Amino acid sequence: MARYSTSQEPPVLNRSLLWAGAVLIGSGAVLGLAGSAVCGAAAAIGLQRHVRSSGMPPTELALHHWQSAKSAALAGASTWRGAEQLPVPRRIPAPARVG
Repeated sequence: MARYSTSQEPPVLNRSLLWAGAVLIGSGAVLGLAGSAVCGAAAAIGLQRHVRSSGMPPTELALHHWQSAKSAALAGASTWRGAEQLPVPRRIPAPARVG
């Protein structure tokens, strides 16, 4: 016959501290999610203002930034390799404006 003894010692874990920790973790997650939403909205608004102030359509602006980054990468790579001749980047014609 098995004997089960009931211990009169208090539990090892304090449940009120566990609940307080869980609540703090949950509220921290909610605050982090809200903060990332605010940060994303600020970035989107800033990008929208940048595109509007440039005076170019978004596709043309993206092409401009792509060509700028490409030429900077070529210049950095040629400097790193030892002053080789830079190839002239091929110009892509701008898209026709509809208006």
